[in-house]
Amino acid sequence: MVKQFFLEEIAKVQIGHLIVNDQCFTREGTPFITKATLLKLLVDDDASQVPKIDHTVDSLNLSLVPAKSILLNKLNLKETIIYQCKKAVCIGHDIIAIIPNESIVVSDYLFHFFKWYQINKERRHILRLIIELPPLDIQHRAAQLLNAIQHLLMNKDSLVTAVEKLPQYFDNVSKQVNQHSKNLHHSFEQLQYLYADMLHKVYNGDFLNDSFQRLSN
Repeated sequence: MVKQFFLEEIAKVQIGHLIVNDQCFTREGTPFITKATLLKLLVDDDASQVPKIDHTVDSLNLSLVPAKSILLNKLNLKETIIYQCKKAVCIGHDIIAIIPNESIVVSDYLFHFFKWYQINKERRHILRLIIELPPLDIQHRAAQLLNAIQHLLMNKDSLVTAVEKLPQYFDNVSKQVNQHSKNLHHSFEQLQYLYADMLHKVYNGDFLNDSFQRLSN
């Protein structure tokens, strides 16, 4: 039930080509992603702060890509930034977009596959990549689990900050808060290891084997 695919069989690879000047930017419009803004999104994941352009302007030959596209800044998967956009964006000349065919591959599943490959594999040109895909329902299940872990990791700073601010609302809790803060930092370190471990289980086949075993029982 597992099939092998080249990336180009399951996703469209679109390379940006647009270079714009300051006159192209608008207050309201489509986020415009370059290498610099991709680095910013990787840190704060806030597309509302990214420069925007009017994608309806006829004179601009834009590379518009849909939500859930996976953005890279290099064709070498080992060295690239990997980001999944939450909404439709335009990409600049230094960005590559991977647009999954979701009738074959779940976008989130492909995103986490890229993360796993980047951690565990050798350098590989994105167009020569081979991926083994289980059925869509198993892809969905694996992606939901990995998304849940990733969501906690992405919100680490805000959660720790919220705990550290507790003393301003309650008296005599500083020692407890300090201890809770240390525990939180340790828990997030363990969660990062858990994410890497789950990537390994999902993409090395252990998760798939467990799923098939449960279905057969």
